[in-house]
Amino acid sequence: MPSPVPVTARAPHVRSAEAAPGRRPSTLLAEPLAIAAGCLVLLAYVLLWARNSPLQTGRADFTNAYVGATLLRTGHAASMYSPALQDPLYLRVVAPLHTGVLPYLEAPTAAALAIPYTLLSLHIAYRLWSLTQLLLIAAAAGIAVWAAPRRALGRARLAANALLALGGAGTLMTLVLGQWDGLWALGLALVYMWLRQRRMGVAGFALGMTALVAKPQLALGLAALVLGWRDRRLLLGGIGGALTTVLLWLAIAGVGGVTGFVGAVVHSVGVWQPSVMVSFVGITGVVVANTPAAHVLGAAGSLLLMGVGAAVGAALRGRPARLEAGLAAAAVISLLAAPHAYPQDLAMLVPAAAWSLTALSAATPARAGLWSAALLAWVATTLAVLLDIATRAEPPLGVLTPWSLIAAAALAVAVCLRQAGVLERSGPDPATDRGGAARALPAG
Repeated sequence: MPSPVPVTARAPHVRSAEAAPGRRPSTLLAEPLAIAAGCLVLLAYVLLWARNSPLQTGRADFTNAYVGATLLRTGHAASMYSPALQDPLYLRVVAPLHTGVLPYLEAPTAAALAIPYTLLSLHIAYRLWSLTQLLLIAAAAGIAVWAAPRRALGRARLAANALLALGGAGTLMTLVLGQWDGLWALGLALVYMWLRQRRMGVAGFALGMTALVAKPQLALGLAALVLGWRDRRLLLGGIGGALTTVLLWLAIAGVGGVTGFVGAVVHSVGVWQPSVMVSFVGITGVVVANTPAAHVLGAAGSLLLMGVGAAVGAALRGRPARLEAGLAAAAVISLLAAPHAYPQDLAMLVPAAAWSLTALSAATPARAGLWSAALLAWVATTLAVLLDIATRAEPPLGVLTPWSLIAAAALAVAVCLRQAGVLERSGPDPATDRGGAARALPAG
């Protein structure tokens, strides 16, 4: 009788078979090519930003943040949203340039974060602020890649996924305009990391704070996800984070400042053209032109999208293997449901792209094609944004970005629903399971 093959002789073969799908699925780009492409795109973004003239700097969105933070720093917290104060200060800040006035409409917490930059000249502050936002987006991509299921993936593949995610158009627009979306990207990455670690209350608290620090309108779909998930700790954490941020609003600006903020936001509804927005209201703005009907139809679409977000949350309950696709779908849905969203707001999706690409890189060969599909959706969205900017979303193409986001959301939802198993049945992920911390998300 032949002697049995020792287990130790087969062990290396088993490990190699498990590692191979994550290292080199035949359908994936080679790591050096992906890294080179990501670096070239980022270099192009930085060069475009570096060429901004003083006129472009004065017209950048950061200027209104500079104005709002300056009013807060100089003791005008209660009236910082008053056009009577904002308009003349804005014109003095950009002088001798002659530009229109862009009002400051972000939350008081956002103005407080920008105060240190107001100690510098506008042009230097703009450069430092944009670099800060770029670093926050890069940190978000790194955290997302590190936290994602990454069994047997090498550093080159992880770096490639992070760089490809950073190449999204939201990174370029946030950098050039000096926008706030690095805060959203970092917050969403931390939420994902803590969900992976089963720290549901902490994840909810971070999501509640992230939602209200600067751009509350971007949180609708994610809020619906939390409600649909029906996890008590996640929900209470979210409520706690939101209430904490509101208390910070009051501490920073007082009742008068918070009232002014709410009034300014309400007053601004209908001022902006919906046809150039990247959310669902951009589609309605093209269909019925920039009329009140566009906002009404957009609101109806937002409610429908929030229902989809809640359904995704329900699908995540008790099924931790669906986390990556489900949370990515909710992030895209949240952007689509926003009543006010522009190309720079796609930066909030950078961590979602990073963790999705990483998780799909570590999947079995049968799922390797999904990595290519996810990357294609990400690239298509970036190209749609650039086309919208080049054509100003005018006919015959109209606005393309919302359609590409709808396709991306559909892909993420489909992948989520295909993930029927639970993590306990397939065993822990040796790359991310630390003492069993990420084995399963609680059902309630």
